[in-house]
Amino acid sequence: MMRVLRFTKSLMASLVLAISVSVPAVAQMDDKQAMMDLVIQVQQLQDEVRMLRGMLEDQSMELENLSKRQRDQYLDLDQRITGLRGGSPAPILPGDPGTSSATFAGTPQAGPATREDVPEVRPALDTPSSVNAIATPETQARDLVASPEAEKAAYDQGFQSLKDLKYADAAEQFSAFVRQYPNSEYADNAQYWLGESYYVTRNYDIALQAFQNLLNNYPNSPKVPDGLLKIGYTHYELKQWDQARAALIQVQEQYPDTTLARLAGSRLRSMKLEGHY
Repeated sequence: MMRVLRFTKSLMASLVLAISVSVPAVAQMDDKQAMMDLVIQVQQLQDEVRMLRGMLEDQSMELENLSKRQRDQYLDLDQRITGLRGGSPAPILPGDPGTSSATFAGTPQAGPATREDVPEVRPALDTPSSVNAIATPETQARDLVASPEAEKAAYDQGFQSLKDLKYADAAEQFSAFVRQYPNSEYADNAQYWLGESYYVTRNYDIALQAFQNLLNNYPNSPKVPDGLLKIGYTHYELKQWDQARAALIQVQEQYPDTTLARLAGSRLRSMKLEGHY
């Protein structure tokens, strides 16, 4: 009996010793396996990040191309409408995107001109431009004798600079046009594009004044709704939240059920999510 007890104790001691030796080994093996699993997971996450980065780059490129096409289409449409206002049809470019069914209200037309109610909403440049402020244009009539051809050529010069992304040149040319031809049928367009030239180069204070001059000096212009939206956008860029909200709400109230109203609503929602009101 004693031998059995001693044997049992010896067996139990051996078992305890074996367990005490094997547990660290098993734990060590578990640690290595866990480390390997972690490394694999990190590699998988890195692969997913690379894939997502590639998708983001593709989408960013597609968005940039879409923005450029929208800008080109809008500028071409504006040029054709301006040509109709001057009594001579503007050239139709290859790949003409067509027009919308919204009428260019209040505009003398030589044909069935139409208006796209989507303003140019081009993102601001990454770095501020060196465009300098130009004195506020005078809108009093002057005794300036100029042919309609010279007047149209002066407007087209600024418009072409804008299409070529030469914003500094466009700003100078449009400002000069408004000073020289304040009563021109193109003056309201020139005033609007003057504001755009400043807006896209992040000269927001000057852009705001230019858009405000459009509303003050050309209250019946078809460009007024676009200018009011851009006033809201510009106040937003200047972090003037109350003024931005007021202008955007005014767009919604005065131009309901339009693309302008939807754009204003989108910016208002962004402001609310950002905690600006």
